Amino acid sequence: MKKINIKDLELNIDITQILNLYASKSSIIIDVDGKIYTTLDEVCKKAVIYKNLQIKQLSAMIDAKTIASTLFAEYKPSITGTICKIKPVSNWQNIIDMNKENMLYFDHQSDGVEMFEDKELEDYGWNASALEINYREISEFIEEFCEGVLLCYDNEIQFSGFVIVESIEDVRVKVKDYICKKTKENIKNEILDLDEDDVIEALEFFGIKA
Repeated sequence: MKKINIKDLELNIDITQILNLYASKSSIIIDVDGKIYTTLDEVCKKAVIYKNLQIKQLSAMIDAKTIASTLFAEYKPSITGTICKIKPVSNWQNIIDMNKENMLYFDHQSDGVEMFEDKELEDYGWNASALEINYREISEFIEEFCEGVLLCYDNEIQFSGFVIVESIEDVRVKVKDYICKKTKENIKNEILDLDEDDVIEALEFFGIKA
């Protein structure tokens, strides 16, 4: 999984393309790699840093530089020629909201990972907790072994971020396999109380015979 720290991210945006979309009143969506899209369907598996679905038309009297500066006002734009350099970190909280529908989970330094947005994966996480496997361990496994992007803000003191995966089907298969293998290790190491109701139910859920 690709990890991107938005603290250090700067993107160069082609003003010409933006102005053409603006003139046609098209939606403008920009992903974390600086690629430009016009529909939400194109970015359902991508981390988005800019989203303007209802372009507000400005006065016809203003120039291209002013239009670009206005559209990217929350990104500390710096314009040279036909290139607009933006800093997404200045709009981090809104970027989190932009990606809520597509993120698998949100991670925060104080709360950690509390739940998975995918129902099947959330069922795995909920039942795994009874087997001494927590959300943090599962999320770290996903970030190491699954395809997608972790977009975060990390200045070594504060941390927050979210994950968007390429294939939720692939993640489900890999996470279930990880939980089953980890559970068998926990049984072998006598970490689990096999007489507890929660443990019995969780073992049955994953089809594990103790």
